[in-house]
Amino acid sequence: MRPYIPLGAYLTLMGLAFALPEYSKQIASIAFYMALGQAVNIFVGLTRYVNFGYAAFLGIGAYGLGAAILYMPQLGIATIPIGLALGMGLAALLALTVGAIALRLRGAYFAIATIGLNEGIKHLIIGANIWGGGAGLILGSSMFKAYGRDLALFLANVGSAFLILLTGLISVLAMYFIQAGRAGYALAAIRQDEDAAKVMGINPTRYKLLAFVTSAVLSGLLGAAFFSLGNMQVFPENVFFIDYILDGLAVMFLGGAGTVTGPIVGGLIYYGARYLVGIYLPGLQSLITSLIVFFVMLFLPNGIVGTLNRRFEGLRTWLP
Repeated sequence: MRPYIPLGAYLTLMGLAFALPEYSKQIASIAFYMALGQAVNIFVGLTRYVNFGYAAFLGIGAYGLGAAILYMPQLGIATIPIGLALGMGLAALLALTVGAIALRLRGAYFAIATIGLNEGIKHLIIGANIWGGGAGLILGSSMFKAYGRDLALFLANVGSAFLILLTGLISVLAMYFIQAGRAGYALAAIRQDEDAAKVMGINPTRYKLLAFVTSAVLSGLLGAAFFSLGNMQVFPENVFFIDYILDGLAVMFLGGAGTVTGPIVGGLIYYGARYLVGIYLPGLQSLITSLIVFFVMLFLPNGIVGTLNRRFEGLRTWLP
């Protein structure tokens, strides 16, 4: 298995974002769904444990970069790598804390345990007035002061699209290396029969936690790129929006859970459907796209790429 097509897709979109900066926002929107599906796929696709807490990782990553930009403008451009590291670190810490407890549960019990994570973090930030509380973080003036107007606008447009695409590309590599290594075989055994995997000497919690934290860190990076850098603002009601969880799951299942190429195909179709419905039937995006995902899953239960791989075994090398 070689991830030529997914890596090529992300690199091509990176080139387009630089060559056509006027379309960078649209490229960033497409890439957001693709990268979100990739991040979700690393955990849900490899374990089949449904996680309803992804918005918390998106949000905490966005706040990490947002806080660095707002409170440390004197550091100039260095606030971006510092903020990204802070956002990913907070996402990793949150995932380790939640995962160490919740991953001892199985199936629906684990899903239920993660449902309140988004709302819990959101209300903690608002109630304790952390990072601006309910007022959120407005980053435009701090970015202009730290980077200059031209560079700030370039980062908010082209830079954000590039970073979102880089998140997707890193997710592809992470998925590939996990699947190709010992962890991939362990997760496959856990996915088939967790009790049997224990008998074989596999520690299920250890490998599930590896996938969970990796997925969370990449979600945090995506949240920082999309909200803090791209939108130059972070509001708790926006970044902890539960629809992002459903979007990520829809993209993954649409393309093919557990496949590397699936979230790219799913992201393109999902974004295209939402865009067209938004033009011709505004307000019905969630309903129509949910129906599309439902019918695809009904007739193609392994997703588009998963079904193609099953029917045409030779495609597995190119559509992993």
